[in-house]
Amino acid sequence: MLLCGAVTSGCAQWRYDETKLGKKLDGKLIVEWVEPDLFIYRPDAKTPLTFVTSDGRVIVPREMRTDGGSIPRLFWSVPGFSPWGLAPGYIVHDWLFVQQHCKYDGYQQYSFEDSAHILAEAIKTQMETGRAPKDPTVLSAIYEAVSSPIARDLWINGKCEAPPPVTALRARKRVLLLEIDMSR
Repeated sequence: MLLCGAVTSGCAQWRYDETKLGKKLDGKLIVEWVEPDLFIYRPDAKTPLTFVTSDGRVIVPREMRTDGGSIPRLFWSVPGFSPWGLAPGYIVHDWLFVQQHCKYDGYQQYSFEDSAHILAEAIKTQMETGRAPKDPTVLSAIYEAVSSPIARDLWINGKCEAPPPVTALRARKRVLLLEIDMSR
């Protein structure tokens, strides 16, 4: 519905044009599959994923559980809406939620509204640097979804779910699901 609304209202290009470009999206993104529905983002020790917003805020996600983009399965086959297609932006956005829920250092500097704008900036940065197809409709639809009342409720009422300790994972088979080097 959000996609249809964004397309039919003619707001997609406006949202894209109004979204600022991040100053930097760099580093390495590593995601492991541990078990069904348990994915762990692990920052690279040498070149962690780093996003610098248009206003200069530096976001460096720490180890966390993630599902990539929380895209309803119904839309996974629509171009631009896979849960991993815009993974760097999704990881940055997921980190803001984890930081908020777990009250990690710096969580107070981001509001719910900031989280939606920052994801839009990260997506636009990926699109403008050729790391994702440029599609204002995709950016607009995702922005509308992550700024919705449902997303706000998750921001306010979500629980802190720390990733399992590495020692607990050693006995499990882990599979590298995704590795993206943004510095190339």
